[in-house]
Amino acid sequence: MGQRRRWASVGVFAITLLACAFAWNCRSEKPIPVGFSAQLTGKQAELGVQERNGAQLAIDQCNRQGGIHGRMLKLLIRDDAGIPERAREADRDLVRQGVVAIIGHSTSAQSIAGLEVTNPARRVMIAPTVSSPLLSGRDDFFFRVYPSFQESATIFARCARKEDGITRFGILFDEDNAGYSRAYLEAFRRSFLAEGGREAELAAFSATAQPVFDPMLARLRSRGVDGLLIIASDTDTALIAQRTRVMKWPVPLYTSAWAQTTTLIQSGGRAVEGLKIEQSFAPDHASPRFREFRTLFESRFGHPPSFGAVFSYEAAQVLIEALKRCQGRAEGLKEAMLETRHFQGLMDPFSLDRFGDVDRPFYLSEVQGGRFIVLKKLTSPQSDSR
Repeated sequence: MGQRRRWASVGVFAITLLACAFAWNCRSEKPIPVGFSAQLTGKQAELGVQERNGAQLAIDQCNRQGGIHGRMLKLLIRDDAGIPERAREADRDLVRQGVVAIIGHSTSAQSIAGLEVTNPARRVMIAPTVSSPLLSGRDDFFFRVYPSFQESATIFARCARKEDGITRFGILFDEDNAGYSRAYLEAFRRSFLAEGGREAELAAFSATAQPVFDPMLARLRSRGVDGLLIIASDTDTALIAQRTRVMKWPVPLYTSAWAQTTTLIQSGGRAVEGLKIEQSFAPDHASPRFREFRTLFESRFGHPPSFGAVFSYEAAQVLIEALKRCQGRAEGLKEAMLETRHFQGLMDPFSLDRFGDVDRPFYLSEVQGGRFIVLKKLTSPQSDSR
């Protein structure tokens, strides 16, 4: 009887030892490196910083829940400085570090540049907020959780013409992000002309050259424009709005989703009151998942999440779920990403198509009382008939 007990004790000890060894091996395995690259310094850094914070929150939550089959994730962060060559350098470095994928970039020009590195390396890039249609419909390693603005810019222009009665637009756009800004103004312009509007007056500038906006605005005003569309970062959009009001020019202001951050309101102040914007972000969305995320984000970072934080969090979550399907490896990750269907986002469910593009709702908002207020969900006639 005593012999049996001794053997039983030995057996229990052996099983415990094996379990501890297994747990130690899981913990001692190297973490899975995931890259993040966006503009984190300079006057246009707000969007990139918000995206970094959203991605980090998702990565940390995954690790607290056991990581990818017991392996932790490690976020390797790089600053692309808002410059295409720096984006390529950042992505080359991340690929050399062995990342399985890169979350980024925050703007179209940097993503287009970075893809010159990541596509040949067969590394997935998933962009939180890039919406240029120039990247749509490609069978490559690029994915996104923010939809192309092709449809939203078209409907935005239609609303300005038919509902607001604008007859002629002046359009200021930042050439530094031409992959976004020129494609956006063309989509907006074509729709506006189709609705009977007059040809737009254009004014291009380079944000990195520290432009003086007053002469551009004076020229647009002299041409009789009765609506001003600004396609630029939050900081430049706020500055342009301020200059129009200093000139005592009460022209209605419109802007694209690129500018939708708290910096726009904080820097623009009263000058951006009444400004209209189209985006896929509803700051006061009633979804319990969104409300929980907003509380967690504010508790950790001390300020509310912008659209960049929300979509970067979702991008990281989509990536995490795909990594679980391919055992945390870069090989097979593209195929695992393409299996993303009916993913429950923070606001709305969405799916990725066979090109890694996404279709999701977008909204018309206006700055009122220092807040973005959703006026309505934007839909096309085709959407209404579906």
